[in-house]
Amino acid sequence: MKKLKIGIIGLGFIGPQHIDGLRRVPGVEVAAVCDRDTDILKTVQTHYDVPMSCTDWRELIADPALDVIHNCTPHAMHDEINRAAILAGKHIYCEKPLSNSAAQARAIWQLAVEKGVAHGLNHQYRMNAPVQEMKARLQNGLAGRPLLAYGQYLQESASQATDWSSRMENTGIARTINDIGIHWLDTACCVLGQPVVSVMADLTIHHPVRTDAQGRQHTMDTEDTALILMRFADGMPGSLVVSKAANGHKNDLQLAVECENYSMEWSQENPDRFTAGIKGVGTETVYMNPCTCQMETRPYITTPMGHVMGWCDALHNALERYYGSIFSNSYKTGKQPYATFEDGFKGMAFVEACIRSHQLRSWVEVEQP
Repeated sequence: MKKLKIGIIGLGFIGPQHIDGLRRVPGVEVAAVCDRDTDILKTVQTHYDVPMSCTDWRELIADPALDVIHNCTPHAMHDEINRAAILAGKHIYCEKPLSNSAAQARAIWQLAVEKGVAHGLNHQYRMNAPVQEMKARLQNGLAGRPLLAYGQYLQESASQATDWSSRMENTGIARTINDIGIHWLDTACCVLGQPVVSVMADLTIHHPVRTDAQGRQHTMDTEDTALILMRFADGMPGSLVVSKAANGHKNDLQLAVECENYSMEWSQENPDRFTAGIKGVGTETVYMNPCTCQMETRPYITTPMGHVMGWCDALHNALERYYGSIFSNSYKTGKQPYATFEDGFKGMAFVEACIRSHQLRSWVEVEQP
């Protein structure tokens, strides 16, 4: 089998994580890396022994030897790079958010479909085994009808006025929802098998002016915290608290689904298990065990119980499914287990609905595919 050759654009935090994850996927080779920072570029190329490097992403995409592009650049660069890769006939795997607007996300999704390339979006949290187990239990009718979904995604990176980073710039119309809120949305919609159709959102900028380490001031126009009520397609209610101003919370994504038979709650910081709430009994911890879990979950369980599968394993699961769909050509057949550019459109439509809701102070419909 011919190995697929991969080019990685963007070598900040997430780019090297992609390289690590890809090393666990059979049949692929990271053949080229690209970043504007020559020091980072040299360090990554040397550390991972990558044959080719460049500072211009256009040069990388133009390389006829490459089959797949991983777009790990800042948000504002996603559209241009994705479009160029698709037009060059490359398969494309992109970090979220997909685009700067729902309209642009729809356009790039439709272009990928039109050109027949495999398009993946890195919403890796859905690829944790407990998330897949919750999904399977709902699909198989074990948990009963879902009644309510709620949760949070909390981080502490922007709690103080002096918490300034260049990453706070060029984030589009939203910051916190765009960066972490849509991860919760994708995880919830994956588990429930249905989209959010309407939202009521209240957004807060805690520090309208932030000060950087050099004493320079920066005016903020995007949210630090969002409180969001929502309705899913079947009428079920939901709620989400998403904030980058929650001290003590490192990467605290939690999802709870209350169902008729029992509840299920998963925390990203305890990623190899979930808790089930049983009426009249209490709660039990459900560890991922291939002998007792649903059949659909077994491919996502890579270690014995107690050998904690975590963040890197979820990324590997996403990449393995993405490349598996290329090798089998199943990416052409429709819905995939990994997130696609269609899911990227749904995320941007959700973000835009939240912004409109906050501005109008009312419930707003979420644009659908």
